[in-house]
Amino acid sequence: MDWAVLDRGATDLDGSAGLIVLDAGGTVLYERAADESYAAASVIKIPILMTVYADAAEGRLSLDERIGVGEHMPGTGVLGHVRGVADLTIRDHATLMTIVSDNTSTNRLMERVSVERIAERMREWGCVRTELRRKMFDFEAANRGLDNVASPREVAGLLLRLVRGELVDRATSDAVLAVLEATQDDALIRRYLPARTKVAHKTGSLDKVRNDAAVIWAERPVVTVGFVNGVPDIRPARSLLGLLGWLAFGAAGGDAEGLPSEWPEAR
Repeated sequence: MDWAVLDRGATDLDGSAGLIVLDAGGTVLYERAADESYAAASVIKIPILMTVYADAAEGRLSLDERIGVGEHMPGTGVLGHVRGVADLTIRDHATLMTIVSDNTSTNRLMERVSVERIAERMREWGCVRTELRRKMFDFEAANRGLDNVASPREVAGLLLRLVRGELVDRATSDAVLAVLEATQDDALIRRYLPARTKVAHKTGSLDKVRNDAAVIWAERPVVTVGFVNGVPDIRPARSLLGLLGWLAFGAAGGDAEGLPSEWPEAR
């Protein structure tokens, strides 16, 4: 794969980029600044989702338990626009948190399982740079410097755990991957991929931030994570993450000849 063009794109970016691609055995196929901490945005919802499903598999909670919608959060999601919904199952909250990045559902799940429990799980899974420090749209905590952060390598490790069936068991891992596969945002890692490509992923966006963490399947699965922070114009960030996905798709055995037409080297 032509990883050099990805390096050039990241170098030319007005911002910082942490990128990594792993095969299913954990071998690094490409990496760039993968151990640094970045603003996680909604990619931090991956360990929340994993904690919910792992706790359910171990009998600590039921995915069928209903919890109230509560205070509606701004930003991404649908519950802020559907005011007639009073409560949902934990499973439905987890689905909305993931596939449309619903911040209301995210906060309800964080309240139900607790930030401390999610942090405990992340330590169990080897995360030391990836930290969930506050709920969504908690501006008071943000003003105190409590931001949710993550490293590309650690998030890739979480996804690799799912690929290997190591989130409690194969069934639990596959259930989480199925939720991630329903993510609606296709503007980043999925940007240039064929429409029917199987991708389980979670995106994250803030002002000047575009992130995506994915498992891409072709002949075999490949894990890829890209965090792009500090970009005044998000368009190059989208293109860079699209190129990351395209090259990872090729590494997975997909037909990724040439480069996407949006890239200067392809012209």
